[in-house]
Amino acid sequence: MTDFILHHYDNSPFAEKIRTLLGYKNASYKAVTIPVIMPKPDLIALTGGYRKTPVLQQGNHIYCDTRLMSRVIDAQLGGNSIFPPALALTTNTVAQWADQQLFSIAVALAFSPAGFEAFSQRVPEKFVEAFLNDRAKMREGSSGLSMDADTALEMIPIYLRQLDQQFQNAGPFVAGEQLTIADFSIYHCLWFIDNNAGVRHLLAGYEQLQLWFEKMKAIGHGSPTTMDAETAIDVARSHPPTAFSVDDFEVINGLSMGASVKVQPTDYGIAPIYGELVVSKTDEIAIKRIDERAGEVYVHFPRVGYKIVAQ
Repeated sequence: MTDFILHHYDNSPFAEKIRTLLGYKNASYKAVTIPVIMPKPDLIALTGGYRKTPVLQQGNHIYCDTRLMSRVIDAQLGGNSIFPPALALTTNTVAQWADQQLFSIAVALAFSPAGFEAFSQRVPEKFVEAFLNDRAKMREGSSGLSMDADTALEMIPIYLRQLDQQFQNAGPFVAGEQLTIADFSIYHCLWFIDNNAGVRHLLAGYEQLQLWFEKMKAIGHGSPTTMDAETAIDVARSHPPTAFSVDDFEVINGLSMGASVKVQPTDYGIAPIYGELVVSKTDEIAIKRIDERAGEVYVHFPRVGYKIVAQ
């Protein structure tokens, strides 16, 4: 089995979700540090335009969106699954709520006066303006991350109180006795808040929530080994092509194997990615694309949160 390569940066909340999952699986993997803001030429060589963090690579297969990455890691690394069939709807729905609604709250708090002041004190002054311009560009034409700070400040204690009560009455994890994808999705949002000195105090006073948070934090990140971006691109280019079977292909919305398609997120960071449709499942698609640096690569996406149309 080819090693996983995680393309990330330290302060990325969604990367923290995947790092913690890799820790839970006691995984050894390679880690490539990518730029916080555009341009990201080495990452784009692999993804074809997808710019969000993180990205998971395995040979010449590139996985986008932590919704899909989590399933791939869980399936390949074994151990206790974080996707129990008996809780499929509950845990996946809570995870989706966290990755969208709770994450929007966390971002709004980060851009609140207190949150942004704390952020500005941690980074060079020139980077602040570049960061703001980059994130504004990322939101262009999008429907995600539109919450204002006042609304976030009203909503966060509601959800924290509910989580605290849930852990007290039905813990130790979100869905009870078993650690699931819901825990990892909620954790990375609260980790993002906790990582900002200006808004960290909002998490205080919830005893059971804090116990759960420390338990999640103690999982760690597994055993990463640093890899540079050029080496990761070489890994993709040198990997043999994959033969895909039409028997495993589901024709959905009239898109058959080999169709030229455009894929783009529906929330934010909506840059399109173009390629040939080679995988089509209930909640996963992959496109084949040829890059002058990375060679033949297969970029995978979940269906939820993405628009796939013929070109």
